[in-house]
Amino acid sequence: MSIITISSEMGALRDDLAMEICQRGKLELVDRRTLMDAVQGLVDLSRDEHQLLAEQGPAMLDLGDRRRRVFAALLELVVLQYAQQGNVVVVGRGGNFLLRLVPGVLRVRLVAPLELRAQRLAAREGLDLDRARQLAAVVDQQRRTYMAHLFGADWASPLNYDLVLNLGRLSFEQAVSTILDLTAYPEYQPSSESDRLLAGMVLAARVRCRLVEEVDVHALEVEALDGRVSLGGYVASREDQRRARAVCEEVQGVEAVDSSLEVSPTLLKFLP
Repeated sequence: MSIITISSEMGALRDDLAMEICQRGKLELVDRRTLMDAVQGLVDLSRDEHQLLAEQGPAMLDLGDRRRRVFAALLELVVLQYAQQGNVVVVGRGGNFLLRLVPGVLRVRLVAPLELRAQRLAAREGLDLDRARQLAAVVDQQRRTYMAHLFGADWASPLNYDLVLNLGRLSFEQAVSTILDLTAYPEYQPSSESDRLLAGMVLAARVRCRLVEEVDVHALEVEALDGRVSLGGYVASREDQRRARAVCEEVQGVEAVDSSLEVSPTLLKFLP
């Protein structure tokens, strides 16, 4: 029942390594394509917008667009549902931060020297070396900015991972073997506590999806554990405040709601 998250610098063989781990470990791959298939048709976004939001997370920084907030909430729910079922490798999407409090999750980061990554990108994408270097640097900075915005954390810090592998020093085979070997340890196996936390996170994500679809809530915070849900954020009116609680209570699995939603029409102009 392994849960592995893989974050990577651009060109550090993330996708190839994730696929190999899934094949050898008989795990399910949760990557961009998986997520796009899962939310296809559920959000009123054009195909180009879907592609942009999937490929470049920083495009979602403009979460003032309600459709994009719905899109982001759905993606989070899908990732958490996959994690709850176990035996998965979550590629990117901030999985290491999203699941940081869940015991038993192996959070991996892949790095490599810029020159080596540029060479790989140039060969794969048919770019000249200077353009490949620029691409790697720009995408890395975008990812770092995106994660700082969503999670208030440093995407590049080794302290946010259990294992950092340098694909400039280790071979592909050594990296794959190291990750799979670690998953055999008890520390990276599911437990009753991890199951309980994931169940709460999935419930919170379901509530978030319903709320962003049906109520204009900003700076929304949702937490859930053992059926009790806590809400925080800002709405424009008392009616929205009441509606948000009612929507939350309608979600299957919710047993109690603690709401600290505040009415502040002024703040809504400035909050995502």
